Amino acid sequence: MSIFPTSRLTRRTVVGGLVALGAVACTSSGADKPTVPARAKVPAGRDGHSGSRVMQIVAHPDDDLYFMNPELSQSIAANDQLVSIYLNCGETGGVNKVPGSKTPPKPDVAAYAGARRQGLRQAYAYMATGKAHTAWKAEALTLPDGTQVELDTLDGHPGLQLVFLGVRQHTSYGNGPSKGLPELWADPSMATSTLVSTGSPVRKTHPITRDSVIAALAHLLDRYRPTLVRSMDPDPDMQVHDAAHRTHHDQTGYSDHPDHTATALFTLAALEHYQGPGEGRPYTVVSYRGYYNERWPQNLPEELVRAKADVLNIYGGSPDSCDFSAGCGDYDVGKDRSYGTGWLQRTSLRYPAAPALQLDPDGRLTAFAVLGGQAAMWRENTKASGTWAAPVLFGAEQLLPGLASSLTKDGRWQLFAERVASLGPTSSQNTREIVTAEQRTRNGPFGAWTTLGNPERDPDHGRRVGTPVVTRDRDGQALVFVRNWSKGISMRRQLPDGRWSAWSDLGGADVQEGLSAVTGAERRIHVLASGHDTIHHWTQEKPGGPFTFAKTGLPAPADPPAVAVGPDGTLVLAYREAKSSRPLLCRLPSDTDEWHVERPGLSARGYGPLALLARRGETLLAARNNNGTTSTATWRTGTPARWTTIPGPMVGTHTLAVDAQDRPVLAHLAPDATLRTTPAPKDTKQ
Repeated sequence: MSIFPTSRLTRRTVVGGLVALGAVACTSSGADKPTVPARAKVPAGRDGHSGSRVMQIVAHPDDDLYFMNPELSQSIAANDQLVSIYLNCGETGGVNKVPGSKTPPKPDVAAYAGARRQGLRQAYAYMATGKAHTAWKAEALTLPDGTQVELDTLDGHPGLQLVFLGVRQHTSYGNGPSKGLPELWADPSMATSTLVSTGSPVRKTHPITRDSVIAALAHLLDRYRPTLVRSMDPDPDMQVHDAAHRTHHDQTGYSDHPDHTATALFTLAALEHYQGPGEGRPYTVVSYRGYYNERWPQNLPEELVRAKADVLNIYGGSPDSCDFSAGCGDYDVGKDRSYGTGWLQRTSLRYPAAPALQLDPDGRLTAFAVLGGQAAMWRENTKASGTWAAPVLFGAEQLLPGLASSLTKDGRWQLFAERVASLGPTSSQNTREIVTAEQRTRNGPFGAWTTLGNPERDPDHGRRVGTPVVTRDRDGQALVFVRNWSKGISMRRQLPDGRWSAWSDLGGADVQEGLSAVTGAERRIHVLASGHDTIHHWTQEKPGGPFTFAKTGLPAPADPPAVAVGPDGTLVLAYREAKSSRPLLCRLPSDTDEWHVERPGLSARGYGPLALLARRGETLLAARNNNGTTSTATWRTGTPARWTTIPGPMVGTHTLAVDAQDRPVLAHLAPDATLRTTPAPKDTKQ
């Protein structure tokens, strides 16, 4: 079945959208001329042949557009093989509201489900070709259990596909208890069904159970063999709902839609069965926050917010702009109405982690990250060679993204991670824990992973803890910090005999996910995190002493901060200012408690957390560009800093370190699940 809707978009609509897409693909701070998207120029026989295979698993049509863009647009532009999977129809009550219309249409759940699918086809065609109304091939794909799902492929672009499982979002539509994704996850005995949407090649419904959803996703993982899986947040933040923080679409007590959470849990369950892309290749997983975005300051530059809105406008469409029988989009989303949700201005990772990178005692750089739910270790072949052996995967499975590493006093690696301890339908069967492993001997194998438990006793609260960070005290003992259920910080300390203290709460106010911990001058430990209105700072008054909390008074942050200790003991802090995304550098000399803000004069290139390296007389920054590549800048007092772009797409965030010859090295994961390291330029040019 082919779908050939007739375009009635105006030239102004298309050109305006192309300007926005040009902003996604460009890192300059000036105005951009309309350009044809890069994917439009790829021959059909080479479409999706970048070497990266990306799978996105979301609940509703438009979740990817709100929460995964601009990374979604970056994958399309990079010529990645990309398949997006939508678990339910998003049909709600079946009313496709038309903005400005005084007479609401009659409810039609099948038509509204079909119209939302048409909106997605328009949005993906627009991101790939610059033309919203491009032909698609729609066919029914039969899963092993007999369930038929809709598979749509963009004409001339076989590497771009959409899969609609078609699970009913509701069964009651306001009359009685619902049977949707959250209920399916929580009750293995419950059954619902698929919904036949208007205009779909799928002609019959099929029973759906918890097990069948997991089996369907596992089958699709094996079919497409992704190197990168994008998912929603399995463990969203606690949220108090009151007059200042209204519920909106949140689930009770938490800041996200219940369908998003259930979809992320189904994804985790399906990944337990996935063996990876094959030929020994690993894969990586990235989870995105949902309605969390409306609770924190804007972290995307205006041009990316505009680009996301333009794509959502195409998804929203308008009546009679095509000839598809179900309708031409999700009308209530069009006409810039996406701005009113509060979800547009951010893209937030649930686990904002970079590969850990550090010199080992032999002078070789060593990197750690999580691949396929396991710890992965890379090591330079020789000192300062810049060449690396293949990663070694080891230890516990079901590790969540983010791995902290640290060297013991005798030169052994010690690792820390968050792990899915159990993944079941009930609260007591769905648990998380912080785990650690260390080498038995220097350069030797790692011992078994052992649990450090969880700072929260309630299993449901325990799911909200964050990725651990680690630093060492004056005696060389490890201190581990995590963001806890109340959005504060909890700590556990290793004792001289190897045992661990109990978890303790450091107090303080709400912070975003993404902590930084360093050991500074006089071996005092500092922990920094981003609050709603400023950077929060926990520190010891004296080495080995208790922690005190203070707000720094620094400008409001967009993302988690990066922290380093300069050669003279000065604490150096880098982060993006809220809304503007402008990079800020801040310094705290070792002999004072007053922070100094330094503005390096850099344009607000890109978005997301910065990477930081403090060296004698200079500070090196790395930033993610709007198009997913990287730029670095070296800033020296009194000298204007300039960005230099390093090509290549990335996943997650960066890290910076120095090699055995004191040369800066930048590291990140790529969408093909490989570690990419690049010598960072010492001097930059505009």
